[in-house]
Amino acid sequence: MDLTLLVHPTPGGLTLAVAAVVAGAPVFSAGLRALRLRRRFEGLTERPIDDALTGLVHVSGPALLESPLFAPLSALPCVGYQLEVHSLDGHSMKTLEVQRPFRVSGPGGTACVSPASGSWSLSTTAERVVAASGPLTENLQDLVAQAPGALWWRRSGGSLRLVERALPAGRTCHVVGFVRRTRALELAPEVEVLRTGTGPAFEVAVGEEPVPSHELWLGAGDNLDFLLVSDRAPAARDLAVPPWRTLGVLAGPALSLFGLLYLAGAAEYLRSLGLF
Repeated sequence: MDLTLLVHPTPGGLTLAVAAVVAGAPVFSAGLRALRLRRRFEGLTERPIDDALTGLVHVSGPALLESPLFAPLSALPCVGYQLEVHSLDGHSMKTLEVQRPFRVSGPGGTACVSPASGSWSLSTTAERVVAASGPLTENLQDLVAQAPGALWWRRSGGSLRLVERALPAGRTCHVVGFVRRTRALELAPEVEVLRTGTGPAFEVAVGEEPVPSHELWLGAGDNLDFLLVSDRAPAARDLAVPPWRTLGVLAGPALSLFGLLYLAGAAEYLRSLGLF
């Protein structure tokens, strides 16, 4: 095929072709990641927390605090919360999220949860309507200040509806994420056997030495990037991958191929003009 009959290069076309070549790899990678995640979801069932956990898992148990945190409306000690800021006509202005690392306790042990890059699905724990002239606590004022539209709305005389969704400490939670293990050091007593010559040997603890141990962590994973924290068992829609996300497996190579063909045609066209 004579590409010079199909391609008459322009600066804009060359820019788009280079962009298509560059974008092809990440689009393909995202589609492949979505396809692999969909396969991991097939047959996923809840499992107890123990040392046999590997890969993508679903565990549940009471949420245990690692550091103090209180929900802004209910003042409940919690491991994370979402504060939705709405106008009274239902217009959503912003959702503010605060999450801390926490532990999930089970009969076989505990697992640490790293909430970074994860999604939280929580039930409503408190609601409040705040009039334009109504006072706000210092904590609420700092949170609402992160939604510029809400500040403008209050100055204009509008009321706000605040909706809190929190995961209180001690409440059973469900976590779907990827397992990783970290090596920690625990201090164990160093035992020395002493013999007196008058009887059997006996043991005396004379010091402490570090002994390696493994700590279980749940997170989004390095490759598939998925973490769900919920106060109820995840439904099928929570673990569904939209079909359009897997289209990158085909769209990525197609983009790169289109860009390369355009650039090859442009090079052939310029060569036919004797420019190089």
